[in-house]
Amino acid sequence: MTNAKIRLKVGSMELEYEGDPSFLTGGIETLLTTMGELSTRVPAEPTSAPTSAPVNVNAEPQIASGAANFSTNTIAAHLEAKTGPELIICAMANIELVQKKPSSTRAEILAEMKNATTYFNGNMVGNMGKNLSNLTKSKRINQVAKDTYALSATERKQVEAKVAEIG
Repeated sequence: MTNAKIRLKVGSMELEYEGDPSFLTGGIETLLTTMGELSTRVPAEPTSAPTSAPVNVNAEPQIASGAANFSTNTIAAHLEAKTGPELIICAMANIELVQKKPSSTRAEILAEMKNATTYFNGNMVGNMGKNLSNLTKSKRINQVAKDTYALSATERKQVEAKVAEIG
């Protein structure tokens, strides 16, 4: 099978495609039109950045300096956590933003919740499975493997913004 390869750059937008050539024959005109329209809405590239430097889409946003010292208790206080699901989000925020882990197991989340002694109560252990399921269904967290979770991109951005205000 023949693969097609194309790389387009319009303004500060860049698209690279490699795969089935039928995509290029069926949608290239629409793609170019859309990119042209979007290029007028996307800010121009900064002149100090090299034009060939790739953008790292996996780069972690910067959070407040000293964030490495934030406990789950501190995060819960600033996020005004009042329920089990909210404390799960705070525990996961600590694991992902402070401890810099990309995901966390159910056991790690529970251990971090227990560290938030001001907010944790014993009933949260029994409700954890239901709460994790509900948070996954509501797309606040993602289940990345069996009993392994990560904050969704949307939830992570919201939490990062609130954590950045703590500093």
